Amino acid sequence: MYKLYEAVPKSQANLYGQRAIEESENPFFDGPCLLCISAGGIHFDKNVFGTTKQGMEMARMRVRGHRNAGFCLKDFPIKFLSMKLDSKSQDRKMTEDERIDTFATQYLLPLISSNGTKIDSTQAMKNMRNVNIMSYCDGTLVVQSIEKNLLNKMHELGYTDEECKKIQSQMCMFPIATDRLTGTQKSTCISFKDINDSEVSDNITLEECKKVSESAIGESVFLYSKNEIAYLFKGDGEHSLKKYKHSGKAMSACLSSALSKALENSILNSQGESFVPITSRTTYC
Repeated sequence: MYKLYEAVPKSQANLYGQRAIEESENPFFDGPCLLCISAGGIHFDKNVFGTTKQGMEMARMRVRGHRNAGFCLKDFPIKFLSMKLDSKSQDRKMTEDERIDTFATQYLLPLISSNGTKIDSTQAMKNMRNVNIMSYCDGTLVVQSIEKNLLNKMHELGYTDEECKKIQSQMCMFPIATDRLTGTQKSTCISFKDINDSEVSDNITLEECKKVSESAIGESVFLYSKNEIAYLFKGDGEHSLKKYKHSGKAMSACLSSALSKALENSILNSQGESFVPITSRTTYC
């Protein structure tokens, strides 16, 4: 299955700043998390952990070589997680659907159920606010599979269609440089992509290109659905996650702002008794 790792301060016990999540732990149940998923690099440590570092920097965390807002990992109320394929041979024999199902059952099903039955839908929504996912390129396919699996699980538990919709909307996803979106996400989804990137441009319409090109700053926002917003910009065409930290006139600042607002909302809901839901509009605006 997929194994989770948490970014931690480097120490003698964690020389690389990554700690494997134990089988008995569930970081998503314990509190707010940002899971960072690389582009097909789930099999390779460098890509997996490097993507998480990029996500931390986008969230304005202090990382090596960049102070940003000065927030450090020690005692910070957000867990920054990486995800990669377990090296156990039996796990490598699993199908992708089996890995996703095992992952969702172990880590996310406890957010929406107790002892095999559904819980109060508002509580399930609040629990789901612990789940924020940043994905790069085809890593978005993993997030979409997780969403689909969770919706199936909610229906099996007996949640109504409306309850499923509300609960899933409280999982936030931030796909970057991907052509996998179709405007049908049930999670709150804010994506970012360069219209000149040939690896994603097939998923961009002529009308969208025209609007971006005619914009004074070469950037524009598109509302695909109540849950889904896309931020498109006219960049240099390079297919790279790193460039999203500094490219464009306002894009990198908007990405950092949206990600930070989602995490702030997660912290607010984890520390208070009341529930403050999130939407794509409140996250972006």
